[in-house]
Amino acid sequence: MLDVLGAFLVLLFFLPIGLVMVIGIRCARRGPIFVREETVGLHGRAFGRWRLYRPADGGSLFDQVLWRAGLADLPSAVNVMDGDMSLIGPRPQSPGQDAYLRQGRPDYARRLEARPGMIWPRGEEGEPSWSAELDYIARWSVFVDLRVAALYAVQGLFREEQDLD
Repeated sequence: MLDVLGAFLVLLFFLPIGLVMVIGIRCARRGPIFVREETVGLHGRAFGRWRLYRPADGGSLFDQVLWRAGLADLPSAVNVMDGDMSLIGPRPQSPGQDAYLRQGRPDYARRLEARPGMIWPRGEEGEPSWSAELDYIARWSVFVDLRVAALYAVQGLFREEQDLD
C-alpha cells in the first residue's frame, strides 16, 4: 500500500519534471523516449520495467544529464503501481544477469524474496552492494526503507550509472 501511494506521489510530484524531460529529449534527439526492459522480479517472475531509453552512443548531453541525475528510472513508478516493483528493494536484474547470478551465487535466491526497487540499498561507499541488499531483505521494515531512501538522497542521486550486464 505504501509503495503504491509513494509511487503515485512520485509520479504526481515529478509530472512537471517528466514533461520537461520528454520535451527536452524530443528536442535533443530522434527515436524512442521510453523503453520497456525485461526484468526479473519477485519469485523470479519476469516483467517489463519502464525506463527512459538510453541510446547506445550515450545520447545527447540532455540524455546524459538525466541518466547521471538518476532520473532515467522515474518511469518505473508505473511498475510500482502495478505491483511488479517496490520503491525500495534489491537492484533490478535482467534475465541475463539473473541466469549468470543463479549459477555463481548460492544465496541469489534470497534476492528474489523481495520486489526489485527503484532505489536499492548501497554499501558504505554509496555503491551497489550484494551484502547490503541481502541485509536489507533480512531486516526489512519501514524504518529500513526510510534509511535507504535518506542515504540515496545524500549519496546516490548524482552517481555513476553502473553497467551490470
